[in-house]
Amino acid sequence: MKMSVKFKEYLIQSLREELETAKRTDPEELASKIHSIGFYCNMCGKCCRKEHGDNTVIVSPEEIERICGHTGFRHTQVSIPLTEGTDALPDINYLEDNRDLIDREGNIHTFGWKMCQQRNGDCTFIREKGSGNSCSIYEVRPMLCSTYPFYMQDGELNVSECEGLGKHISIEQSLELAGKVRSRYIAEIQETILLYEKYEGFEQGPENVNKAFENILEGIIKYIVHDSRGIHRTALRIKQIID
Repeated sequence: MKMSVKFKEYLIQSLREELETAKRTDPEELASKIHSIGFYCNMCGKCCRKEHGDNTVIVSPEEIERICGHTGFRHTQVSIPLTEGTDALPDINYLEDNRDLIDREGNIHTFGWKMCQQRNGDCTFIREKGSGNSCSIYEVRPMLCSTYPFYMQDGELNVSECEGLGKHISIEQSLELAGKVRSRYIAEIQETILLYEKYEGFEQGPENVNKAFENILEGIIKYIVHDSRGIHRTALRIKQIID
């Protein structure tokens, strides 16, 4: 999927302007909003478990490295290519609907990474329910997790669904959380800018969907992931997903 130079420059400039605005975000004003909303984590674990809704956790290359260093896991044990719309094996309909993301060799192009999940869809790193739903990588958990249920978008504070909302939070805790939310917002914009700067596009070709489907029939899904550090070729064996 090609991107015109002018459009690419426009996107990057728009993001740079948003970045400057994000840097001017007043932590105390943000903390005041969080304090008014109220929040306390009751360790229900619902944000980490698939049965309660979308528990996708997007992670940056730096976060993946930090988790790998903490756990000793390989990159492929921590994260997989970020895909939208389905967690199941891609079928021919999915490939047709996403043909713009498939190159002439049948590689599916994605933009970023998400945390691996267990077979039941729960986060890889959440402990069993009997252990209090604690996180085994709490010290190095992604920013998305450490700021949940709060996040910023287009300069505004947003809130995801969470049972802990509306509960008491101190001014000090609000300020600490506000700092994390602001830092995450800035980091996400910076990551996106770097992604666009490094993105060079790819050739699609007329047989791209057929080639991708042939790869799947042979037991492999080939990905090319674009992130803030460039492009990365990776593949998932069908058996990996099923098991």
